[in-house]
Order: sequence, then structure tokens, then C-alpha cells
Amino acid sequence: MPGLCCGLLKATAKFQHFPAFLDVRSPQLDPGTCHYIQRRHMRGALRILHVSSTSTVSGANRYAFDLAAGQKDLGHEPIVAMPTDPGTAFDFARPDISKVVLGKPRAFSFLSALYRTKPDIVHCHDGTAARWLRVAPFRPPTLVTLHIRYKPATMSHFDGVHMLADWQREALSSFKGRIAKVNNWTPSIAPSSPQVISAAREAAGAGPDDFLVVYVGRLENVKGVDLLIDGFRALKDAKLKLAVVGVGLDEAAMNARGAGDPRIRFIGYSNTPTAWYGAADLLVMPSRREPFALVALEAMACQAPIVATGVDGFPEMFRGREECLVATESPTALGEAITMRAARKTAPGIMRDAYDMARFDRKAGVAAVTNFYGDVIAAKGR
Repeated sequence: MPGLCCGLLKATAKFQHFPAFLDVRSPQLDPGTCHYIQRRHMRGALRILHVSSTSTVSGANRYAFDLAAGQKDLGHEPIVAMPTDPGTAFDFARPDISKVVLGKPRAFSFLSALYRTKPDIVHCHDGTAARWLRVAPFRPPTLVTLHIRYKPATMSHFDGVHMLADWQREALSSFKGRIAKVNNWTPSIAPSSPQVISAAREAAGAGPDDFLVVYVGRLENVKGVDLLIDGFRALKDAKLKLAVVGVGLDEAAMNARGAGDPRIRFIGYSNTPTAWYGAADLLVMPSRREPFALVALEAMACQAPIVATGVDGFPEMFRGREECLVATESPTALGEAITMRAARKTAPGIMRDAYDMARFDRKAGVAAVTNFYGDVIAAKGR
């Protein structure tokens, strides 16, 4: 690590846009830069650099863009830094949000962006980007959102931690910085039209009388799609249909697992998840780990019936709606839940549900996270 830090110090000193206020011999702010930051703070605006090491579609990246959009509406200056590969997260970026494309090598490209944009605070959204910040010299105040769980080896250097759910608190007992809990909120989304929803059901091979089960998310082991496929295949009702919407590392394996069952269709990537929330008679989230699922919040806002495993953040999300939860790592439990919900469909149409969404208010959530920045910045300056 010392060698790496030394190399980064030398490399960053050569950046064309290395900030004028940084003196490699003594990391102090010059009076002009102090005045600039004070003026920005006096008008209540912060320059915020959000960073992620990948631009795949994930709850973390969608959250980063939605948070940036909310902060822009509050008068701040958010910037989102991500690589272009695979780039699908940019499908959910509001056009007026400033973006920085990270090239290769990623760490050096990020450091260049960091010193070029001169943010008041850096908000990190994944573990790899967290490691980049560990070796960043003269970094501004930083915080990380726990989109998974706290990892001391890669996150202990942050000035603040934003936890999403109660279950994450225990692991933070050794963290010495500021901590705030703010639940994920319902993103700013518009429901799909009846025509788009109808087209989604048609793509899934589901007619009005069929019971359509939908999964939306990455195809990776942590998401438990294998458990859903196994549980679904054990059910023999021809009116049951399953649409798997998403891509990921396990895509080929999941396609092979579902092969031979004509009721299962793999839709691939979709940039209109609301079409699938609207089309689903039941959205299933069979996750092995899930901090505080953005997909679930979006589906709840679209009134989709949901079954989820009782892991991590789901019990908090479905507090008072425990009938939505099933055992983890159990294809049988998933199959039984599908059977029970399907029995409730007694007429053509699409099943709907209603949820209390007051806890997941977007405006309040964005404000709470942004206000936490002030606490982190103040603590860093002491």
C-alpha cells in the first residue's frame, strides 16, 4: 500500500487539472479557493461528486442518479462519475445531470476527475470506488452509502457512512466517523401505459387469464434467481407464466436452468421496468442478500403484489406486511407462495396490491441525505 500511495501521489501531481489550491508539500487551501467555497456554501449550494466503478443497471447506480436529480432540484451541483462500460445505468440518468465518464485505468481517471471538479464532498456508491478514495491524497470530505454491507477493510477511511436499513448498524460498531440512517425512497418514476403493459404480458406469453410471475434484476447468485426457477418449475399449472427480466454474470446458467419449460421466458435487459411491474400478477424477489431493494420500492409504487425473502432489509421494508415474506434459500417456500397468490386470481385482469409508501418519501429522503453532508463536512473540518 505505501508504494501504491506514493505512485498515486506522483501521478496525481502530473494531472493537467490538478487543483491550484493543492500544495503537494502542504495540503492547505489558498485564500481564493476558500472564498470560492464559502460563497458556494453561503448560497446553500454544494458541489457533490457521486462515484461508482461500474455503469451497469443496479439499484446502487439508479439510486445515485435519482439522488443527484433530487439534489439538482434543491439547487446543488451534483456530478455523477462512472465508466461507459456497459453504460446501461445512463438510461436512467436525467439529461440535466452532469456526468464524468471514467476511462482506463479507472482509479487514475477518477482521481483526475476528483481534482478537476473540486467537489465539496464525494459520495461513493460501491466497494471498488471506495478503494480508489482510500489512496486519494488531499481528498475532500467523503461518505459511502451501504448498498450492501459495511466492509472495514475498504470503508473505514470514510468520514461518513449512510446506512439504508437497521440490519446494517451492528457492523458499524468500530466505525469512527459520522453515521446516518436514511431508507431508500421511491424513485421518481412514471407508470407505464396500458398499451406498454399489455405488450409486456404478450412478450411473456401471458394472456388475461394467466398468472404472470415476474423477476426484475441482475442475474447473479446473490439475487437467488436459481431458487425462483427451481420453485416455479416444481409447479405444473399451465396457466402460470414466469418472465425473467435482466442480465448478468449468471445469464447463461439461468437460461440453461429454465430450458425445457415453455412457461418461462427470459426477457433480457429492459429500460422500462415499470412495464413489468404493471404486467406482473406477482413480483418475486428471491434474494440471498438485499440491503434495501429499489426494485421493490418501485414495484410497490406501481401497486404490484410482491413476495420477497425475509433477508436483510426486506423485513424492514415490509413491516406490517409480513405475509409478503418467505423463507430464504427455499425453492419450496417460493413455490408455495406463488401457488397461494395464484389461487386469488379468479377473473381475467392483472392482480394489484396497495402499500403505505409514506416512509419512502423521495423528497424527504433526498433532503435527509443532503443534510447529512453538512454534518460530515463540519466534522472533517474540526
